[in-house]
Amino acid sequence: MLSKKGFFSWLFLICVWGNLNLSAQQSFSLPEGRSLDNYHRFSDTTEEKIHKYFAYHHRVGDFNGSYLMFKNDSVVYGAKGYAIYSNRDTIEPSNLFQLASVSKVFTAISVMILHQDGYLNIDDSVHWYLPELKNTDLTIRELLSHTSGLPDYFYVGYKGYEIPEGRFHMKNEDVIDIINNQSRRKYTRKGYYHYSNTNYVFLSLIVERVSKMDFREYMRQNIARYADMKYSHVCNFDSVPLINYPVQGYDHWRVFDDLMFNGTTGDKGVYSNVFEMLNLDRALRGSYLLHEATKNEMFTPQTLTSANAYYALGWRIKWIDGKKWAFHNGWWKGFRTYFWRCLDEDKSFVVLTNNVQGRFLPTIELVSLLN
Repeated sequence: MLSKKGFFSWLFLICVWGNLNLSAQQSFSLPEGRSLDNYHRFSDTTEEKIHKYFAYHHRVGDFNGSYLMFKNDSVVYGAKGYAIYSNRDTIEPSNLFQLASVSKVFTAISVMILHQDGYLNIDDSVHWYLPELKNTDLTIRELLSHTSGLPDYFYVGYKGYEIPEGRFHMKNEDVIDIINNQSRRKYTRKGYYHYSNTNYVFLSLIVERVSKMDFREYMRQNIARYADMKYSHVCNFDSVPLINYPVQGYDHWRVFDDLMFNGTTGDKGVYSNVFEMLNLDRALRGSYLLHEATKNEMFTPQTLTSANAYYALGWRIKWIDGKKWAFHNGWWKGFRTYFWRCLDEDKSFVVLTNNVQGRFLPTIELVSLLN
């Protein structure tokens, strides 16, 4: 029987998608639902170790959210804490979280699909697709690998820019105007790694112009649909206000309000849950979403970020105990997120949190839980 909380969570999802049926929602949101029927349990000792790890970090204050660990057809998942603190609304594993910069992997996959299908080449000039951008010597590959030198639109001055009257949120096109008005002193050295959210806003805009689809719709049709991600979506707070989401982001019990940056796409804004991120992992293990050659290109290191760590095309790359991992972490207005996939073994994990109190979880400890 549905709880009152479960009913309103489903009602929210209907508002987001508009075309979901109740039976699909019901089968997915239950822990024993059909989407997990083909998976097995870890051993009792391994499950206990994993659950105790997250229980401990919840107790000391640096974990509040959901988690899922997968290895060789075995899966364990759980959740700790509150989705909305003022309501003492307990987090469930099926809750949707803002993925923050983990959203960039969806943008990269979108670009690589268009590259794979011949609609663009990642070594094309960005100027071909964004002719109004004053920088004419950039390539799509440089945007994907954060080697463009473009300043991050979060941290520049906004002299000469105002959001047009009648709307609250910034759009992707607005970022072009902002960057065009920046001094060259704000840029970093082209060809060297410099993480900039601007790169992925521009990639989202390129996807829109090549596909002639809104990026939200492109992601839904070309990734979410094929990866069986029924509820994952790119936020549109003009349509469904942030305050209506069942999980809110917090900093030391203070909720983050909506802000103008939440209108851009590509760099953040995807909402998903641990089950559907596992579905994405499974889809990327096959060749239906992306061909093997395309995935190899996407996971090939492009630039060194730190000792033994690299940025590829939308993914960070690291070798741990001789095994290659492709991953991305994220932080955005109360949400911290982790999506890690081992490319040499069939294992992955997803951790989604909605309170930035305390430190980031040590990812080497998360990796070790699957050893």
